[in-house]
Amino acid sequence: MKNLVGIDIGVKELAVCSDGRKFTNINKTKSVKKAEERLRRLQRQVSRKYQMNKEGNRFVKTSNIIKIESKIRYLHRRLSNIRTNHLHQATNDIVKTKPYRIVMKTLNIKGMMKNEHL
Repeated sequence: MKNLVGIDIGVKELAVCSDGRKFTNINKTKSVKKAEERLRRLQRQVSRKYQMNKEGNRFVKTSNIIKIESKIRYLHRRLSNIRTNHLHQATNDIVKTKPYRIVMKTLNIKGMMKNEHL
């Protein structure tokens, strides 16, 4: 039989291959959780600054708001790079085995994420 790889995408694990390999979910790692917490903290900070600098129905952008927003942009870019790099490494690891065919199962991942029992 030719080399065939089946991939099952999940919530707890990013993917599980039919040959037994498991790819971890990058969102559960320490570095991503720490970056997301820092992002939430900065977003709260900039929100408070906007509330303080409200003039009537418009906001005044101060230099501190601009600095915090640049940090927020940096963190969004960093998280995006971490996630795409992890996906590239996972797919590269699968393709390195040179399978004849790769089969994936289509699942409703967003619906599974909403289910608190999974």
